[in-house]
Amino acid sequence: MRSYPTDSPKAMSRLLALAMIADGRLAPQELKTLHRSGLLGVLRVSEDTFDETAGELCQDLLATSRKREPGMVDIEPDTIDRLLAEVQDPALRATVLKGMLEIARADSVIDHRERRLLRRAVNAWAEPESVLDTAA
Repeated sequence: MRSYPTDSPKAMSRLLALAMIADGRLAPQELKTLHRSGLLGVLRVSEDTFDETAGELCQDLLATSRKREPGMVDIEPDTIDRLLAEVQDPALRATVLKGMLEIARADSVIDHRERRLLRRAVNAWAEPESVLDTAA
């Protein structure tokens, strides 16, 4: 899995894209939610950068995943932690986490794989209460 500079648009984009595909499929509602939310603008991420990064994520997953079954995304917990560590700024973390939660909720089902990703982000970033409380 490639690495990106800390707090970069690509580091944030990859986490948002990961939230979209964590359950093994990309629901159209998830993309609509991302675009309607204005989150990319808030994070100063261009749509081209997001699209490019999402493609790179898929390439990396295909190259590194042990499970290659359709609909399966297999990322080691330490890899997820490394991706999360690429976002350090507390304000960016809160915004990205809120976006990840909105994306996961967009199709009205939070799959166990999405829940696991969100829980990992919450644990890694350690100031989640206010974000998760507003989403309930």
